[in-house]
Amino acid sequence: MSRGRSPDRDRAFKIWCESGRKMKPSEIAFEMGLNASLIRKWKSLDRWDEQPDPLPRSRGAPTGNKNAVGNRGGPGGPLRNQKAFKTGEYATIWLDTLEADEKILLFEVETDPIAQIENEIRLLDLRERRMLQLRAKVLEGWDADNVSSKSELFRREIGEQPKFDGDGNIEMVPVYEESLKEIERTIKTPQKLERILAIEDALTRVQDKKGKYLDLKYKVAAKALTEEEQQLRIEKLKAEVKAMNEKAW
Repeated sequence: MSRGRSPDRDRAFKIWCESGRKMKPSEIAFEMGLNASLIRKWKSLDRWDEQPDPLPRSRGAPTGNKNAVGNRGGPGGPLRNQKAFKTGEYATIWLDTLEADEKILLFEVETDPIAQIENEIRLLDLRERRMLQLRAKVLEGWDADNVSSKSELFRREIGEQPKFDGDGNIEMVPVYEESLKEIERTIKTPQKLERILAIEDALTRVQDKKGKYLDLKYKVAAKALTEEEQQLRIEKLKAEVKAMNEKAW
């Protein structure tokens, strides 16, 4: 039985189209966590350069649907409304709504691919350092015992005091004192080995991600150098042709 078509195959093509058909197979592979050679294979087999961009998914009712017959509809939300705003991850940013300091920062953002990659590497390096510091603290016994207790409210009689009843007669009523008393105490000692193994496991993932960014930086830099070398060769060839033409005359 043949294997079905991988959904990653169509997703890779969509990512390439959304980038303006400029992303390299290695960059798509890095984003999807796949092998670059596999992306190149899909690009060749599916003839991406000859395919139109995928159509956006239709969100309306199917043709002939009459569920909305008679419904005038509402005016919709106001221009640039933020009713669907939740975490800000997908919020649209309008230039005229930015604060003054945000407008300054917007044009100070480094868009050079190498600079962006280097920034990610620095952040991962900082994260790695902090995780190593946490591991050292755990080894030194920084994780103290976690103590939890359970208390109940107790009431005891401590005497009496006079009180007038509805007829004006005096009667003695008891006086109580309330206090909290601990009835249960639990001491949980952290499992140092489990904590260290968890930190080291996360540290491995961070280091692996940093390694991928380093590899991507090398590839981007190598590609830029190759293009520069090609341009230099073209300029040199043009100069040689020009010199030959001038000499011929």
